[in-house]
Amino acid sequence: MFDDLIREEDVAWATTLMGLGPDGFAPVDGDNSRFQAMLRLDTVDFEACPGSGKTTLLVAKLAVLAMRWPHRQQGICVLSHTNAARNEISARLSNTAAGIALTRYPHFVGTIHSFVNEYLALPWLRSKGVEVRCVDTQIALAKRWALLPGNTRWALQQANLTESCLIYGQPDYAGGKTGNFRPHTPTYQAIVTARRASSEQGYFCFDEMFIWANQLLDQHPETILTLRRRFPLVLIDEAQDNSEAQSALLHRIFCDGDAPSRRQRFGDSNQAIYASSNHSGAKTDLFPGEVVHPMPRSYRFGQDIADHVKGLGVAPQPLVGAGPPNHLGTDPKAPAIFLFDDGTVQAVLPRYGQHLLDSFDGAVLKSGVFTAVAGVHEPGENDRVPRAMGHYVPSYDPTCARKESAPSSFAQYLARARFETAGNGNTDKLVNATAAALLAASELAGGPHNQIARKSPHRRVVEVLGDSDARASYLALQEIVLTHQGDITSAIWAAEALAHIDAVVRQLSGVAALDNDVVTFLAAPQLQAIAGGEAANVARTDNLFAYPPDAPQVRIRLGSIHSVKGETHTATLVLDSFFHDHHLSELKPWLLGTKSGGSSINRRGRQVSEGPRILGRLKLHYVAMTRPTHLLCLAMRKDAFGEGELDTLAGRGWTIIDCCAPAQA
Repeated sequence: MFDDLIREEDVAWATTLMGLGPDGFAPVDGDNSRFQAMLRLDTVDFEACPGSGKTTLLVAKLAVLAMRWPHRQQGICVLSHTNAARNEISARLSNTAAGIALTRYPHFVGTIHSFVNEYLALPWLRSKGVEVRCVDTQIALAKRWALLPGNTRWALQQANLTESCLIYGQPDYAGGKTGNFRPHTPTYQAIVTARRASSEQGYFCFDEMFIWANQLLDQHPETILTLRRRFPLVLIDEAQDNSEAQSALLHRIFCDGDAPSRRQRFGDSNQAIYASSNHSGAKTDLFPGEVVHPMPRSYRFGQDIADHVKGLGVAPQPLVGAGPPNHLGTDPKAPAIFLFDDGTVQAVLPRYGQHLLDSFDGAVLKSGVFTAVAGVHEPGENDRVPRAMGHYVPSYDPTCARKESAPSSFAQYLARARFETAGNGNTDKLVNATAAALLAASELAGGPHNQIARKSPHRRVVEVLGDSDARASYLALQEIVLTHQGDITSAIWAAEALAHIDAVVRQLSGVAALDNDVVTFLAAPQLQAIAGGEAANVARTDNLFAYPPDAPQVRIRLGSIHSVKGETHTATLVLDSFFHDHHLSELKPWLLGTKSGGSSINRRGRQVSEGPRILGRLKLHYVAMTRPTHLLCLAMRKDAFGEGELDTLAGRGWTIIDCCAPAQA
């Protein structure tokens, strides 16, 4: 049915389409893993190292399949972990008419959540008489919290439980993380009542949709065969990120039992990190499975970076550096470690900025992507310097970089869009951020907008406004946002933007006046207070560190490691942070070369696995340290190193930059 759909001569056509030229997947030094991966259409897992081009491979394969697909009522199901990945796949498919066809019936290209919603959970809930208004964890939990009696909210707060205790785990609204409150207690019963009431009103958390999907399959198992007939071929991107709920459900739908679909998964088990503590890796249907196709060659960075980071891979894999790409016209630089102490922690970013100026010419500084990331970016107790990103840059706003949750104000929507578009001139994110903020404000005001639609926020707003007078206000607001590139002062906000925002939100929500919660959400952007010692670096709410401050030549994006997963940078600075201990200090044996991988030999000569905390640190920092093409940097406390250890690092190729000492003129 599939085995002859991709032929050897198709590979050159597909790689040319991807901009790699006809020899893009040709063997390199005898390695033809990408060429062979293109031809495979059996059930297989592609274990792809960072920068191996797995998304390019996936899209190239889809382009050929789209051209040769013979079925009119059976399609290819392409599942991604995030909307960003889904959008990248769709955008790259749009280069050909055949690729565009893949985004339409009978095919499906979308996130796992959107697939579960569209084909299982939503039809099932509607069949039960539930009008689904919104699938959004933040909004659903806010609704449930408001439904709780005041004494119940007080009891939950006293027990250190957050709104997340209102997420349920069973179709009878039971389960979830409710602390010491057991089913027989009035508090637990109030929790269940709020969960049920909001669900019956049509408000659901993202992961609750898997509960309803499984209930449908329990009561109508024939649905599985229907989906397998509809989607005989399934491709899953970033498979290492699948949670147990996702993995178990997808295995049940496509793989378990007789007549399974063909399934190909793409991922890297060494990059399995999770954006939320509520998620854990799969236990059912682990990635990779028994049939594995390794892709060990990285086209992102050269062998020097590969040699410095491959020891952090929990599952030892050959990591071959075949990069970096030559579009920047500059050579890779030696990796560097910045040393600091309590008094110089805020000197790290300026010294990094100066190191970038010393390492790259003006053209690279203008076109490159420069970042600084930390494993912990939420503020905590002000001890254990550095605990989080805020110790390096006190004005840092963690909400701006937190992809997995919605911003809490209109200004934060714009700040996040500025952060995501830094340096690329793309206005699409600003337009959709403005629209998404308006929809969020109208939802807060009580508007009945369907947030599960596939359409972009901008298209949804335009559609809802129709020919109303507020449409002109919406277009005028977008013009203001684009004119100022999303960086709107409080004065312009009050004088020009707010009246348009007010008109649009009232039209979208259908309310005559906006209450205090909505007014607070729509408050003007405020400059954050600048801490002492940071005054020279203008504090911003978009987490862009400009250097030098008086005449910036480089802008450094700040964020969590999670926020840059899957990205490629010109240079990346990985900042030490604290969770039970300082991350990079704990990983010092791997940096020094005395340990490698996720296991070690104990005193009895037996191989034992590292503990879960160390394994988590390794995966987190492997992700961070495999982002750059040209320059990898770390920042660590100077007192983390003992006698001779800095000499060992220098011998392993690290440049040591001491922020505790005055910078060289």
